[in-house]
Amino acid sequence: MNGLEKTLRVLVVDDDSAILRMLLLSLKAMACEARGVESGEAALEVMRGERFDMLLTDVRMTGMSGIELIQEAAGMHPDMLCAVMTAFASYENAVEAIKAGAFDYLPKPFSTEQLEHLIKKMATVVALRQENAKLRAKDSAASSSWFDGVTSPASVALQALVDRVAPSDATVLLTGETGSGKTELARYIHRRSNRADRPFIEVVCTAIAETLFESEVFGHVRGAFTGAIRDHAGKFEMADNGTLFLDEIGELSPAAQTKLLRFLEDQVIERVGGNRPLRLNVRILAATNRDLRKMVEEKTFREDLYYRLNVFECPVPALRERREDILPLAMRFLRAAAVKYSGNAVPGISESAMGALIAYSWPGNIRELRNVMERAVLLSSGQDIRASDLPQSLLHASAAVSNDARERICSLREMEERHIRRVLGLGVSMDRAAEILGITTVTLWRKRKELGLA
Repeated sequence: MNGLEKTLRVLVVDDDSAILRMLLLSLKAMACEARGVESGEAALEVMRGERFDMLLTDVRMTGMSGIELIQEAAGMHPDMLCAVMTAFASYENAVEAIKAGAFDYLPKPFSTEQLEHLIKKMATVVALRQENAKLRAKDSAASSSWFDGVTSPASVALQALVDRVAPSDATVLLTGETGSGKTELARYIHRRSNRADRPFIEVVCTAIAETLFESEVFGHVRGAFTGAIRDHAGKFEMADNGTLFLDEIGELSPAAQTKLLRFLEDQVIERVGGNRPLRLNVRILAATNRDLRKMVEEKTFREDLYYRLNVFECPVPALRERREDILPLAMRFLRAAAVKYSGNAVPGISESAMGALIAYSWPGNIRELRNVMERAVLLSSGQDIRASDLPQSLLHASAAVSNDARERICSLREMEERHIRRVLGLGVSMDRAAEILGITTVTLWRKRKELGLA
């Protein structure tokens, strides 16, 4: 119902058994999973052991009232939506119920259509909450993990760069190959800005048909074109006071380039078909895998727009340019895939698989590495990931590396020493260095001594 990932669970409370049976039958017909009890006390007992998406309760009942039940339920399950129904319909009762925490109010007698309308409204709210929770989780994961465990010089330099610009409102242009992590980096910047609690709106410029792009991004007014039956707010308005991320910006049409340039110059837009300027407060982050300078020379991208976008350029390095990050990233993706697909203990990576991962050139960058590790988890028998769990194309490409290079790659002691040297070379404390390496401080002291780094 309304995009829900699971069946809506409803707890119904009414001391009239006939009405209770009718409600349960109606809710079942609406594809809800409903449970009924005849008192507020019984409802609280049920809620101690089960979770529900929604509570539908009568107001006047023997013993605990519906208002009291809602107040108690709010302390037990604050995310549960509550609605009241009563034969004593009045404005005062409605106000009292809303103040107690009710989402809506249904006066008795009510029709099946009225009940269904209420359920659909509440189901929509539950669905939106689920979607928001997914987006917050995704956002949090992206923002907290982009630089976690990666210590290559290229990554350290990139983090220093974005951490300087993130708190400002400066326009940022992220450049780099497809799959290098530009979208995740944009979310990282937003999370560290003063707009972190405001919307982050993403627009993939190639994902919207050119004929619809201006309408979707800038909005339109009623009657602007056939089918425009009402005013429509675009992505810019949705991002007001927040951040708008324009991915693959090199694909913008000339008309869209002109409108974007006007916004960057004046902070105003106009809806398609409208003539009233809308002043907005939106920070622009943009990304591209194309050479915008070359496009400017070829007259396919506006020069003035390029310089407006390129206030602060952040080149995102390809994965092959920061090979020290391959194994930490592989382990991160491995842990995530193990939880996603099996829920079992996280497997490790065998020495042969490590060698193949490091030797590979990763043309698909971080995105390809994530996909490879998910595939490896699905094929793994629960033990360490082996070379045979990796794609044959990756193994063939890795085998093309010279034997001498393979020997150097597969020397775990050499790899470990180089990695520890780089982390210690960052000038951080021993505790922070151990945290970056994922080991204890005592272990790091021992490693330094064993490797002659003390």
